Amino acid sequence: MKGLFNKKYSIKLVWILLIGLAVIFCFVFLGFHFVANWSFAASLDYTAKITLAILAFLTLIYHIHNLENQIRTQEESNRQNLSKYTYDICADFRRPVMMDINDNVRLLLDEQKENLEQQNIKEFIKYINDEKNREFRKALVITLNYFESISIMVLAGDLDNDIVKSLFCKLFGRYYNKLKHYINFRQEEAPKSWVSFEILAKKWINDEKV
Repeated sequence: MKGLFNKKYSIKLVWILLIGLAVIFCFVFLGFHFVANWSFAASLDYTAKITLAILAFLTLIYHIHNLENQIRTQEESNRQNLSKYTYDICADFRRPVMMDINDNVRLLLDEQKENLEQQNIKEFIKYINDEKNREFRKALVITLNYFESISIMVLAGDLDNDIVKSLFCKLFGRYYNKLKHYINFRQEEAPKSWVSFEILAKKWINDEKV
């Protein structure tokens, strides 16, 4: 419907411009021929040049306007695609395949609350490195890697920051506050471990304080 409206509007505009040019042509020609007393040929020649110059200018304006519309349309399409892509990526955290992982991580954080304190972090490392706690360790690494991937894409502009923030701001802050000493411990061995998640979580935590 919108496209049909724009088409009808464009057709009307073209007719208006043609009529306008015809009127301008007549007035300019009459001015040259009867007011300035120029010859018919000279009046026609200069009138045609002036009309063509006006037409060229109007054509330039039209193309500039059309280009601006195309740019706005493309930007809107890009925003919509980015939003859809962002929601699709973020929805992975709630998919059935992640349910057991999320439950295991929550259980781990609750049971190991004291060992996640800075002075006890080695006890936490010992706990998750125990083979019988392999599922807990696996769930924790998958979750942090997922958060890291999300954070990398947000910081790179590949995901919509506002959408991700509205969905994960509190969750990122809560998980980071509980796991920051574990993350720091791992970064002593591998400095880039979950660094993007740390950057984004800290940023959002500070934003919430403002």
